Amino acid sequence: MQTTTTQNGLAVQQHAHPLLAPQVQQEQKIDVFETVKAAVARSMADLNHRDIAGHDLNYMINELTDNIRSKFPALRCSEIPVAFAEGIRGEYGEFYGLSVVTFEKFIKSYLASDKRAELGKSIPLLEAPKEPSEDDKFKTAKENALKAFDQFKKRGDFDTIALPAYSFLDRIKLISFSTKEKLEFMDEAKTELEKHYSHEKATTLNKIDRQKITNRLDALLAGNHQDAVIIKAKKLALKAFYQSIELEDNNLSDLIDFNREHFREEANNG
Repeated sequence: MQTTTTQNGLAVQQHAHPLLAPQVQQEQKIDVFETVKAAVARSMADLNHRDIAGHDLNYMINELTDNIRSKFPALRCSEIPVAFAEGIRGEYGEFYGLSVVTFEKFIKSYLASDKRAELGKSIPLLEAPKEPSEDDKFKTAKENALKAFDQFKKRGDFDTIALPAYSFLDRIKLISFSTKEKLEFMDEAKTELEKHYSHEKATTLNKIDRQKITNRLDALLAGNHQDAVIIKAKKLALKAFYQSIELEDNNLSDLIDFNREHFREEANNG
C-alpha cells in the first residue's frame, strides 16, 4: 500500500500500516476487550462452535484481554483477529477446542510467523516533520498576537495564547517597556497572585487541596515561586501594550508588518 508522508504523515501512515498503530499496552483496556470479544465471537461463528455459557465466555474474554496486555504488549489490536482467524484454520497446527490457552497459542504462533516478520520489515520510514518556513512562522505568530488582541478587546483578558503572543511582540520590538516598568509588572503580578491564592485558600474546603494552596502561597511570599510571577507579569505587560494600541487607535496588524525585519534578524542570529 502506498503511504503518504506529509507534515502529519505519521497519522496517515498509522492507518496504512498495522504496526504503526498503538501497541495493546498503550490502548485503553476496554478497546482491547472489545477487539478480543469480537474476534472470539467471529472464531466461534466460523467454526460453528457450540455456544459457551455466558459466565464462562466472559471469563475467557477477560482473561484473554489481561493476558494479551501482559504477555504480548507489543501486539496491535488489528492483529488479534488475524491471529485467531489463521489459528482456527490450522495455520499454526492442530488445536483441540477453544480456550484461553488455545487463543494465546494462536497469538504466540502468529508473532513467531514469517508473515509477522515480513510485516515488520515493511514498516515505511517516517519522514521528519517539515520545518515551517520563516514566512509560515511569522504568519502563525502574527495570527496568535492578533487573536490575543481580539480576545482582550472582547473580554479584557486572554487564554494561554498570551505567552506566545507576548514573546512574539517582544521579539519584533513592539513591546519595549523599561526595566523600571518591568519590575513594576513583577510587583503587581506578585500582589495579584497573593490575592488569588489567599482567596482560593479561604474558599477551599478540602483539607489536602487547601494545604497545596497554602504551600504555593508560602512559596510565593518567600520569593520561590518566580515562574508563576513571570508568567503573570508578562500577561499584565501584554494587557498594558494592547491598551496603548486601543488608546492610540493604532492598527496592530500594520505595526507587526512594519517591524517584521526584527523577526528576520532574530532568526538569523538564532
